[in-house]
Amino acid sequence: MPTRKQRRRQAKAKRHEYEYVYVDEEGQEVEVDEPETADDKTAKNAKAPARAASKAKPKGASGRALREPPEPSWSRAARRAVPWQIGIFVLVVFLLRSGPLISRVMIGVLYGLLFIPMMYLTDRMMRNRWLKQQGALPQKDKRPKRP
Repeated sequence: MPTRKQRRRQAKAKRHEYEYVYVDEEGQEVEVDEPETADDKTAKNAKAPARAASKAKPKGASGRALREPPEPSWSRAARRAVPWQIGIFVLVVFLLRSGPLISRVMIGVLYGLLFIPMMYLTDRMMRNRWLKQQGALPQKDKRPKRP
């Protein structure tokens, strides 16, 4: 709902009559025969973004260009898993008080180690999704298939 001030400004803008003129080569103002209507402008604007969208980078929901995700690597996955490993280790050791300390530590370490392949698979999934959106196919595994 527009405020009173906004409604006044809109009404004022509608009251004024505008003259459509352009300046010719001699510097004189010349009236335009027929001003562009709103329908003409929307038709032109609808065609231009369609052409520009095919050439432009794909954009996310926020309108910004999508960032290319890096190639997945095990070392990067291990670095990204460290905070999760610490968190799950602390939760397991302090929340599972019914078992002995050594078993709680071993469970925490085991769950922490499982985060590394999970992070690698997540990175790989994101990269393949980005490649699919770009129209490029993800590179296939070069290892020979087992019979």
